[in-house]
Amino acid sequence: MNDAPRPQFEDVADVVRHQLNSPLTRRLVVGGGAATLAGFLAACSGNGGSYSDKPANNKPAATKSIQIGKANIPTPRDQTVIVGQVEYTVFDSFNGMIPNGSPGGAGVELATEPLFFLSFATGKLTPWLATEYSYNSDHTELTLKFDPKAHWNDGKPLGAKDFRFTVMMLKDRPDLFGGGGELKEFVQSVEVPDDHTAVVKLLKPTPRLHYNFIAAISGAPINVMPEHVWKAQDPTKYKDNPPVRSGPYKLKQAIRNQKMFVWEKDPNYWNKDKLDVKPQYVIFQSMSKQGDQASLAFERAEFDVGSIDAQHAKQLSNAGYPNLQTTQFHDPNPRVMWLNCDPARGVMAEPKMHWAINYCLDREKIGKSVWQVEVPPAIYPWADYPTNDKWKNDELANKYKFEYSLEKATALLDEICPKNSAGKRMYKGKEVNLEIITPAQKDKDEYAIANVLVTDLAKVGVPATLRSLSGSVHSEKFERGEYDIDSSWAGFAIDPEQLYTDWESSRARPIGKNAAGKNKMRFRDPKFDEISQKLAGMDPNSEEAKPLLDQALEIYFQKLPLLPVIQTGYPQFFNTAFWTGWPTDDDLYEVPLNWWPHFTFVLARIKATGQKGPA
Repeated sequence: MNDAPRPQFEDVADVVRHQLNSPLTRRLVVGGGAATLAGFLAACSGNGGSYSDKPANNKPAATKSIQIGKANIPTPRDQTVIVGQVEYTVFDSFNGMIPNGSPGGAGVELATEPLFFLSFATGKLTPWLATEYSYNSDHTELTLKFDPKAHWNDGKPLGAKDFRFTVMMLKDRPDLFGGGGELKEFVQSVEVPDDHTAVVKLLKPTPRLHYNFIAAISGAPINVMPEHVWKAQDPTKYKDNPPVRSGPYKLKQAIRNQKMFVWEKDPNYWNKDKLDVKPQYVIFQSMSKQGDQASLAFERAEFDVGSIDAQHAKQLSNAGYPNLQTTQFHDPNPRVMWLNCDPARGVMAEPKMHWAINYCLDREKIGKSVWQVEVPPAIYPWADYPTNDKWKNDELANKYKFEYSLEKATALLDEICPKNSAGKRMYKGKEVNLEIITPAQKDKDEYAIANVLVTDLAKVGVPATLRSLSGSVHSEKFERGEYDIDSSWAGFAIDPEQLYTDWESSRARPIGKNAAGKNKMRFRDPKFDEISQKLAGMDPNSEEAKPLLDQALEIYFQKLPLLPVIQTGYPQFFNTAFWTGWPTDDDLYEVPLNWWPHFTFVLARIKATGQKGPA
């Protein structure tokens, strides 16, 4: 084998396949990004995919003049990108390893960097904190090389010792996000022969451990933390404020009464030669819950990103608003219903109940009239990218056919929880009444999806209470298993075993205990566990893996611990009054979602227009 560095352009699918298939040590060395992956391009960009909702060619001409409003920010407007985001409840903590420990979508993503980036917009795999990884011949050892230039935003060097500290800290801590799980199952130890090399000794073979350090869907499952900051801290209590990270932005201030986070460009950023972000400041701020008010703020260019929904964006476009740019993105996470499988939740532990709920889901209606753009129903618990077609089994999907049928739902319910003389459905002496939760506000799509289900459950005699919970409250109830159904999202980045390994019985915590992101529905099935554990050590593309993948998929269809509802199309809205160069349908150069760490690459491409804010 020739161990010389390969050309600096790689097909991502081929890299993964080659890495997993090779009987010899295969090394990936990528310095300038991987070549475009045709499957991802076809699936993710506005030029392909199963839907895109592209603006029509005959959209109204941009004729309306705008009146720029004065954004209520503590930084110069012409040097600042302002992002309208969710309702924030956490302002003094950035510890992402515990529930409610960090505000999601508040900008910490722009400060947090993975070992590798995988872009679902372009198909490019880009090394970042790490420059390469390699496995030995039997996949019992993983070697990672770190960029010698990397350092934390406090100036301390970042390298292999931080990686070792993070992995060993999380390995035996299933109570922490990213902890336990695959690390406990596979990792024996981490050796550091020099400051820039980490060698992970594995308890048993696995070709997938590096998946944990790739930012593909949103951020990486595990981010390296600075040992010099965390080694003396209790990770369940430490607030990590201000956050010591390695990205191009540092926290300048969090302003609670304005629900605002101000991030400032780090002049000492370690990788500026590859990533030179243009805005001096990026502000993430909770936008108004009132759609009209949020839309007016966007119209007055008080926000550059977000702060507007599809309905109001269409109104602005029809009125000839000149500074609205709409960019489509085919999200990798279908919208789903998580079903709590724990026996403590009564009838929810019954697979037949799961199927009854499934028959009550009118996926066609939801995809056509509830989601902000028309999208197709979801059958498999993953995005319908062409690159995922190899995981499908349409014979099984037809055998366990998803359909909207209140008659079939009623038949199953009459079998497992028949009505009493008062017309109430009863299960083991208790009245059936379901609790549905969602992190979405009442005017948002995931809430609307759940509300459609509530209406149809009532038609078959199952009352359900739907509650919109703030991020911190929702996270706590979801992770602790204090729900019957959760309306949100799910998916995987590379192959189904990433889902299946999290669903193993060993990951199921008792109700009231923090699941730390693993098996949040408390699913338990010994046969499924056995299959998943075999798959964990196999190349997912190999001939011997396919029958096991199909067996796992059939158990999934039989038990339905999670119900995929619709595929997800996301229009992103940008204002071009102060900044131009945002990703477009014709040039989707990066994932356009501001709550992904990939958004830093967008901030490196945009340009200031020279527009000044009102005095």
